[in-house]
Amino acid sequence: MLRHASAAGVGDQPAPIEVIAHSRKPVVIIGSFEELVTRFATIAHLNREFILRPCKPEDLLLRAYRVLRFVERAEAAIRSSGRNGGRRVVVADDDPTTIAMISAILKHLHYECEIAHDGEEAVYFARKNRPDLMLLDVSMPHMNGFEALTALRGGMATRATPIILVSAHRDEAEVVKGFSLGADDYVTKPFNSGELIARISRVLRDPEEI
Repeated sequence: MLRHASAAGVGDQPAPIEVIAHSRKPVVIIGSFEELVTRFATIAHLNREFILRPCKPEDLLLRAYRVLRFVERAEAAIRSSGRNGGRRVVVADDDPTTIAMISAILKHLHYECEIAHDGEEAVYFARKNRPDLMLLDVSMPHMNGFEALTALRGGMATRATPIILVSAHRDEAEVVKGFSLGADDYVTKPFNSGELIARISRVLRDPEEI
């Protein structure tokens, strides 16, 4: 399904974007950056992709193919595994948009999500609640992702906690630094839901499944 984010309703019919908000069908939404920000709660879902106007036909086809494939694989993974329920994930990021997107993905996977807004808070939550997974943004106030990762790997209770670093920088040196400090994976923004699901699934995979 293809929809324009700015399309209006007709007569008594609601606008397409409002219909999308209550639907689980795969959708590619076309719109402006401003519409992406204002409609983020609707767009940030496993079954949806957003593409900025103007867009090329080949880009649109790629997004449509990608959302269909990601939904198919993710739903299969959820059906085949009953272990997701009860797993706790700490998401540490000071960007509300990123928090909203990751939280929506984790909710779809039936994970419990705890939000930290800086590195110090993330370390505190990890030591207190012993999460099954942590997603740490690299650029955070008080204690950045690298510092938080170092603190977590240095503690007996958290040294084995699976940790994925999230960064807006595609700097090879930063990626290498993250892995050298003990990160289990490194994701760069912007990422799509399918990519994040695949990385989370890989990091949390049981040893006997590898």
